[in-house]
Amino acid sequence: MSPQDLYNKLNDHPFKPFRVRLSNNQTIDVLEPGSVIVSPTSAIMPIEYVQDERGLRLVLKWKTVALNHMAEFMDIDTRDNGKRRRK
Repeated sequence: MSPQDLYNKLNDHPFKPFRVRLSNNQTIDVLEPGSVIVSPTSAIMPIEYVQDERGLRLVLKWKTVALNHMAEFMDIDTRDNGKRRRK
C-alpha cells in the first residue's frame, strides 16, 4: 500500500468508515478521517475509541502500522450497530 492509496481512502467524499486488513489478518477500523497520521512508510492508526458525554468519538489507543503491512481496505457500515446486513 502506498501513502497515496491511504490518503485517497481517507479523503473520499463523503467519507465512509473503513476497515484495514493487515498482512497477518488483523483489522483496524477507521471511523474518522482525521484520526490517521500518514508518513512515507507507515501510519499512526486508531485501535480503540470511546464516546464522551457530548457524543464526540475520541481515540484512546493508537498503533503505528507499516504501509506495506496493509493488505486491503473494506468499507464498514456503522449504522447497523454491529449487525450484519442480509444479502
